[in-house]
Amino acid sequence: MKLVKVLLPLAAAGLIMGTASARDYDGFYGKVEQMPATGNGDWVIGGKTFKADQRTKIDHRRDQKIGVGSCVKVEGDIDREGNFFVSEIEQKRDNRCR
Repeated sequence: MKLVKVLLPLAAAGLIMGTASARDYDGFYGKVEQMPATGNGDWVIGGKTFKADQRTKIDHRRDQKIGVGSCVKVEGDIDREGNFFVSEIEQKRDNRCR
């Protein structure tokens, strides 16, 4: 029951702050504004900075690679030490980003 009490306010806060959409509150959707040449490093997506490292899966669409202006979904996870990391940057169709 505590999990529900914590998750619902977090989801609502995400909607208010613009970090999530009503359709999908388990990730962050935004357009790529800046990205590193190699994939590892700082990405600016939807005005927020995310740090990708060797654990981050970069998932391109079949027909094109992720680039500046691409719509992506960022997902994160917690490692064994309790630190947040970006687990995946996944390219999405442009209509998913507002």
